[in-house]
Amino acid sequence: MLQLRSYPKFFKALKILQWLISFGILMIEVTQIVVYYKIPLPKSFFSKQDLYDGEVKYWYYFVILITLIGIGYYLTKFHRFWGMGPNIVIDLVFFFLWLAAGLANLVPVYKGSNLTCPLINLKSQNLELHCLYYIVSLILGWVNTFFFLMTSIICQIIRWEKAKWEEEKSGLSRKSRDYRSYGPMDSKSNLHFPITIHQNNITAPSIN
Repeated sequence: MLQLRSYPKFFKALKILQWLISFGILMIEVTQIVVYYKIPLPKSFFSKQDLYDGEVKYWYYFVILITLIGIGYYLTKFHRFWGMGPNIVIDLVFFFLWLAAGLANLVPVYKGSNLTCPLINLKSQNLELHCLYYIVSLILGWVNTFFFLMTSIICQIIRWEKAKWEEEKSGLSRKSRDYRSYGPMDSKSNLHFPITIHQNNITAPSIN
């Protein structure tokens, strides 16, 4: 039977992928800001837009940065965390952070947009890039949400495997103790003495 706790490299690869996706999203967001300010628009990037709510970006950047720092630290101490668990709480926290960020970034959908970049109709290359970067960032954010859900499930499975292993180990330990308690006695024990049989009577020397 496949035991996930026997594959730390697979779990570590998933954590590295989460970090890389977060870093990629950060680079896309930085590029999106640069492209936006090349557009002669009166509104700030962090204000309410026709396509999205710029104020959501504050929360989005917080989630990205806390993920880069948190998962980066996790990877530097990976063997330690793996030996202790791994801890499902860490992955659940990041899962809910990315879930909240993903839902917040879907503001255009709540406003009736189908995410097809309607601003492209304005024939502005910068507007087109701004919109496309937004959609790519949104998609990658949901991909990261899925990966954190995946690692949370893996952590729970490993917890079950560890509990079962400890139960089996405890059972073997009890059996070993029972064998020592009720198994063959020491050959030097005083309880090993000859028994004499006289017809129908069985006699044995007394123990002094």
